[in-house]
Amino acid sequence: MSAQRQVTSGIACRTSDKKCCEEAAMVLEAVGIDSQVLFFDGEFLLIVRPEDEFEAREQLVLYAHENEDISKSKPRVPPLSRGLDGTLLYVTLLILVDGLIKGNDSSRTLLEAGSANAGLIWQGQWWRAVTALTLHADIVHLTGNIAFGSLFGLFACQALGSGVAWFSILMAGAAGNILSASLQTPSHTSIGASTAVFAALGIQAAYTCVFWRGLSQNKIRRWSPIVGGIMLLAFLGGPGPKIDVLSHVTGFLAGSITGALFGLWGMKYTESGTWQTISGALALFIIALSWSLALNPQLS
Repeated sequence: MSAQRQVTSGIACRTSDKKCCEEAAMVLEAVGIDSQVLFFDGEFLLIVRPEDEFEAREQLVLYAHENEDISKSKPRVPPLSRGLDGTLLYVTLLILVDGLIKGNDSSRTLLEAGSANAGLIWQGQWWRAVTALTLHADIVHLTGNIAFGSLFGLFACQALGSGVAWFSILMAGAAGNILSASLQTPSHTSIGASTAVFAALGIQAAYTCVFWRGLSQNKIRRWSPIVGGIMLLAFLGGPGPKIDVLSHVTGFLAGSITGALFGLWGMKYTESGTWQTISGALALFIIALSWSLALNPQLS
């Protein structure tokens, strides 16, 4: 009877979860209240001195309310099932354009018409910054951009939604090509979706970095997506034969700016099904318009 009285007086917390009881003990220890975890009658009890019981319970209630407020303020994590439709469309588009060009007798002419020629871009042929993203030199080039583009694009879609993500990737990739063209000689020419691939990586890294500012005060954890993105950029986009490093860097930079902007102010667009549809349709329209201008420059 005396043992039962000992564990029924001064009980600050009772639960079937040992970890929960130990966490409560740590909370009390932090505010200077001594406690002890006991197992009694199928439950874990947090025992305190009788004179500390009221304050201990009050501190645990305050702690529970604070954690509830923090969890409510956390940004909503989008479902991981988002993005397959947009990613499959990306793969289909690259394969379709490559097949149409490789199966055409005028393939060299088409490559010249759609490539990102720095001098011509700055003469007003802006569409080359878009069309160049759909062109590839060979099967290895195409396969690499399909593989990494699908991976990074899928991650971006899960964060922003398919329509907004792929529109953003396209625009950031084109911006990367334009920025790269401004830093190259007028005769410089490039093709490939890799600028957009690294734009997708930059979007995801920067968006996640901003996203985590509401989840963690740990600076290392908060900035780890950007650091990881830069490391991937260095590993996958570094110097090599026929690799346009500058375009990779400018694509990543344009994507990072885009991702950060969405992380700060873009939630109302990413959460809207209407904006997802409009953005996806606009991306396809811009690609079609760009190729129309590339094949018929007089339209401009």
